[in-house]
Amino acid sequence: MKCRRLTWAVCIAFLAILFHSCRQPSPDQASGKQRKLIVFNAGSLAGPISDLLAEFDRLHPGLTPQQENSGSLEAARKITELGKPCDVLAVADYEVIPSLLMPEHASWYVVFARNQLVLIYTPQSKFSDQINADNWYEVLFRPGVRYGYSNPDLDPAGYRTLLHWQLAEKHYQKPGLYERLKAGVPAANIRSKSVELVALLESGELDYIYCYRSIAEQHTLPFVAFPEEIDFSDTAQSDFYSMASIDVAGNKPGEKVKMKGMAIRYGLTIPSGAPNREMAEKFVEFMLSPEGQAIMQQKSLMTISPALASEVDKIPPRLRSKVASIRGD
Repeated sequence: MKCRRLTWAVCIAFLAILFHSCRQPSPDQASGKQRKLIVFNAGSLAGPISDLLAEFDRLHPGLTPQQENSGSLEAARKITELGKPCDVLAVADYEVIPSLLMPEHASWYVVFARNQLVLIYTPQSKFSDQINADNWYEVLFRPGVRYGYSNPDLDPAGYRTLLHWQLAEKHYQKPGLYERLKAGVPAANIRSKSVELVALLESGELDYIYCYRSIAEQHTLPFVAFPEEIDFSDTAQSDFYSMASIDVAGNKPGEKVKMKGMAIRYGLTIPSGAPNREMAEKFVEFMLSPEGQAIMQQKSLMTISPALASEVDKIPPRLRSKVASIRGD
């Protein structure tokens, strides 16, 4: 009888210890560390970043990824103007980082992928059976054709569209082409980010939209591929690209930032005020790894390997083996 009472006492004591241990905070909770990873990214990175975060979450149980998709300039201003917390910022134009964030909100950036500006349509778009790389602007001018692009003050695809039209005027030697193309787009056909236009295209509200090749391929939509001189895909065309420029909204009301034409290169940084810097560094390390690059390639992004760093000595030590200097030193 005494043994039975002793056994019950041992069981009760064990259950009490187990209950107490279950109520104890995790090491991260006890130390006050956040298990949230906040990523602001360009709209065209929505799919790749979502897949990267899903795999990263699997590798780091207990993490809570928080992804916010927006135009790249809008994402930057969430940090600079609104003071929102952000662990990783990934944009469709790396120049957004030095232009809007450095040096106050960031001290470095990494260039990790490239893309190509294209004109996307559907089989139901007007004259879809006739449009090609030689006559695309003539088709856009035809009666009843509706086309759109994203807001240049919020999204690089928007100001790249305007830069593309400036270069097309030079490339095709068609004076007035830029103004005529711009005048053909009413305000209703301009949205905050280029990927929002995809829904309008697929619903038939628009016939053609300016966006990136990766988006067209992700949605299995047909597109017009422009000559390299006007699609921002080739660094060998940098001198010609730079002949076009556009002013976009800066960080302060009334402030303007000049954006010049250049090859499309995606960039990322960990903002100076990142609340979960250690996890941010691990995520960027994963992004730049062969596994991370494979995930991005599955979403039709053309990765750059090794990624290129603005200043290698300023990036976190754990990332330095993943990058080369953008200057070649």
